Amino acid sequence: MSSEKAVGAPIDPPPVLARIQSQLGPIATRQSVLEHGHPVEQDGAEVKLSQGRKWALLVIFSLALFVDVVGSSAFFVFTGVVAPDLDIVFEQQSWVITSYTVTFSSSLLLWGRVSDLYSPSPVFKYNMFSLAALSLLLSFLPDKYSFFVFRALCGISAAALVPSAFRLIVAIFEPHELGRAFTLYGMSGALGNVLGLELAGVFSLIPGQGQMAAWRWFFRGVAVVVFPVALVCLKLVPTPKGAANESGAKWKRLDMLGAMSMLSAIILLVLSLNFGATFGFRTASFLVPFILAFPLLVFFFVWESRQPPGFALLPSSTWRIPNFSTLIIFALLPLGWWSVNFVPLVEIFRDVHGESNIMAATRMLPEGIAAAAVCVVMGTWTSASARPRWPVVGAMVSCIVAYVLWIKSSTQVGADYWRFIFPGMIIGSAGMQVVLTGVNVAVMTAVPPSQAGVAGATLQSAYQVGAAVALSIQAGLMTVHEGGVENFANVQASWYFELGWTVCWLIVFLVFYRPARNAKGVAADPELVVV
Repeated sequence: MSSEKAVGAPIDPPPVLARIQSQLGPIATRQSVLEHGHPVEQDGAEVKLSQGRKWALLVIFSLALFVDVVGSSAFFVFTGVVAPDLDIVFEQQSWVITSYTVTFSSSLLLWGRVSDLYSPSPVFKYNMFSLAALSLLLSFLPDKYSFFVFRALCGISAAALVPSAFRLIVAIFEPHELGRAFTLYGMSGALGNVLGLELAGVFSLIPGQGQMAAWRWFFRGVAVVVFPVALVCLKLVPTPKGAANESGAKWKRLDMLGAMSMLSAIILLVLSLNFGATFGFRTASFLVPFILAFPLLVFFFVWESRQPPGFALLPSSTWRIPNFSTLIIFALLPLGWWSVNFVPLVEIFRDVHGESNIMAATRMLPEGIAAAAVCVVMGTWTSASARPRWPVVGAMVSCIVAYVLWIKSSTQVGADYWRFIFPGMIIGSAGMQVVLTGVNVAVMTAVPPSQAGVAGATLQSAYQVGAAVALSIQAGLMTVHEGGVENFANVQASWYFELGWTVCWLIVFLVFYRPARNAKGVAADPELVVV
């Protein structure tokens, strides 16, 4: 009997389970997890709470993810406003966004390990306060250097909220509720991606200069929203035990060497891609960090493979869960797919056609609405995320069709918007949300609760790295012809690449993804998964 569960396996035990157990003996379900290398039986949720409190907590976790995403997406609009206010030259403008995203993506795994080993509760609660305080400080900073430093610190605090929320969701919800919980949690990220632009557009309507500038009021608004929620967290968020509570070697089990090597590798990789997009892919600013990132990645995986059970940041047993590796690699696609259409379309509406920030953001709303609608449907129809193979395949086809429509557009506004851009947004964003939700639910319902933080962090790291890679490739393709984004042939070149990239990932998924297989002797019941 295997001690691991296939990724994408159904999460609702069937009524016939008791009958088959009586015939075959004990069967490990979603609650059979590995602690220190040994199976430990759990009865449902780790922390028993009332239904009202559980779903209230999910709202808080979702709000935290929404704020995380808005903190990045809003600055697709605000970068052009922040730069002149803080005397940021053109070559450094990408750092308005990168200073946040590079620390966010690189510190996810470390926070995931801390959440798993100790307790996710203080990680979540105190970083909510930290994010509120740092956002308020950011609104008053007078120069670009302090702005970049505190944006980076914001990225670290925001990153802590993701794996700790994953760990808390696994701890408080029953196994049969996890699919719906993770679907609704993912919806907040999809909404944040689009509504971040809309919120930035609304704040841009505020007149004022200096300390009264619109972008400063945005940070103050974040602080006003987050601080009261952080106070509520002190009362509502429970404190599940961490895996290290019974161990005296807590510091050693944190695996700081593994954490630092992966953190450094991700920082170098993301920095190299951003430097390449800004200064060119033949410059030392790209080549040096890019080359240095790969020995660190190799060292990380070799180091992790030699750690004893319970002491590895990312245990090798995790990678042996069927489909886990496939889906983590597949996670490089979704955020990049959105970013590559999102960024040039906003710039086309605003810079090429002269529309206001809020009008450009409004044109992008169909993507967020379509994604949110999918989350509502999948939250009700949980079998779609429990068995993701064919829903994901169909969704990927719709994502490919979306790029075909966008490539065929000519003006992107007027009748052309409604003929090509709008329908592409609806079917494409809806399809990619199916992919994102399917991957989230499949991964997070398969890993042991004691590894939920690190698993969630690994998943989010893959999303972030995928977006960085996609945007850097697009930036390079924007120089194929003269004129940058104003020459639509450059945008088409980047979209052709993303179209081919999506087709490749569809083929990879079809070839390497394996639907959950039932153990011998119970294969006649397709609802039963023996782990």
